[in-house]
Amino acid sequence: MRYTLPLGSRSFGPLCIMHQAKVVELEPRPTNSDAALVDQDYDAPELSASGRTSSPQRRPKPRGDPSQDSASTVTVFPKQLNSILAETVIVVPCKDEEVEVIKGVVAGIPGGCAVILVSNCSRQYGENGWEAQARMLSEFIDWGREGCFVHQKYCAAARAFKEAGVPEILDPETGRIRNGKGEGMYLGIALARSYFPKHQYIGFIDADNRIPGSVTEYCKAYAGGFASAPLFAAESGSTPEDVMVRICWASKPKHNSKTGRIEFMEQGRSSRIVNTFLNKLFVVEGEDREFITTGNAGEHAMTMEMALRMQMANGYAIEPFQFIEPLLRHSSSSRRDAVDSFESKPNDSRTTHVLQIKTANPHLHRETNNDHITKMWAAGLGALYHHLPSITTAAGLGTKTVADLRKAMHRFALENGAIEDTEELPCARIYPPLDCADLDLFRYYLGEPCLSYDGSKGLWFYGLVEERAWFNDGSDSPTDQSISGSENESSYSDDRRSFASSEEEVLSDFSKSGE
Repeated sequence: MRYTLPLGSRSFGPLCIMHQAKVVELEPRPTNSDAALVDQDYDAPELSASGRTSSPQRRPKPRGDPSQDSASTVTVFPKQLNSILAETVIVVPCKDEEVEVIKGVVAGIPGGCAVILVSNCSRQYGENGWEAQARMLSEFIDWGREGCFVHQKYCAAARAFKEAGVPEILDPETGRIRNGKGEGMYLGIALARSYFPKHQYIGFIDADNRIPGSVTEYCKAYAGGFASAPLFAAESGSTPEDVMVRICWASKPKHNSKTGRIEFMEQGRSSRIVNTFLNKLFVVEGEDREFITTGNAGEHAMTMEMALRMQMANGYAIEPFQFIEPLLRHSSSSRRDAVDSFESKPNDSRTTHVLQIKTANPHLHRETNNDHITKMWAAGLGALYHHLPSITTAAGLGTKTVADLRKAMHRFALENGAIEDTEELPCARIYPPLDCADLDLFRYYLGEPCLSYDGSKGLWFYGLVEERAWFNDGSDSPTDQSISGSENESSYSDDRRSFASSEEEVLSDFSKSGE
């Protein structure tokens, strides 16, 4: 892939955010331009202007300031992309999407990647139930794909988190993992680290994408971002340590019912709002305010080390929260203030580099109603609103700037019906970083791959989630150990109904306490 070089970056203490790069060529023809990351064993001729082949020639490096040279590009070729993708786990959080749509997403993920499908589907049976989702993934695994399937409400996963020392992720009323996209991603990271310990990268893809080709591009963009990170970071005068790649779609096509035409909107309804406030937070006086374009990036990836080190927010707050999490983590008291049940680890010397990449493909997904969009941006703004005072020093921001921004967020939410007069924006629940958990115990309580495991087919967890995980009949099955020694034990022994008989219980991305 060939990208434009980011036109500079901005540093905020331990956080370095790159200006948006852009995919300009999906499959570039190999040349020996020295701005390219060329395979060392590849010696290809390049095409001259007349169309004739000529001997390979090294093009001179751009000598100007990259921030002034918008034509500068960097290329990452297939060998290096594939090498990184082979060390990448892609997590697909899903709920009640059509199985054929999820299948298209999995089909678009490059074959070298491992896939973890984390489902919070409200139906067990039927053509779009969670059993059908699991069977669909098993078909890919039969053809050599590495991956696993797990349901968010699988009670053994709940117990695994409890025994690993992360009870915060459990709903105290049910003893199971809470509802929410952030919770599903948190489970996905724990699974990736436990069952794919040699993989160095983890990425996330939304399950409602109706263009499989765009999924392929996202994954390659992740790999290209990781490969290019040293070059991009050099432009900012630093060394990449923690790296996150965030995707900005080329457009979000929407059907205009009045005109009957497809309109290619640059940003989604929620992204426009969250990006606006993030830009106000990180704006540099006199510069372009459209600096952050990936505030709600459902498609993003990071180094596995970074994923384990980060605190995670619940529900839809997770993606905007990632922009301030490095600042929050490096604040003197914020980690203890945010979650009082885990100890901080000394990671203050690391710098987080955020790469924003705009893709060539559009992102087409199902339409959502305005109430859902309001919940999304309210959750994102709430995650910022409640933690801004804690990051003032780490980000080098003035207290007046933060106070004014919080007032603007509250006023906007009030004027647009997200909150009532006496309410504040929703406060995100923050989960401890997984490097504070005992993931060896997590894997122990989830168990090894099922007996039908065959090394030639990769890890196959089809069967990890099965009926007895939902209907505990008092036998000596592994699921009987899901919750023990707690007030929730009795709620499992008599569970004779399918999870979430009311779909609203799962479709809500906010818990009863305001998720």
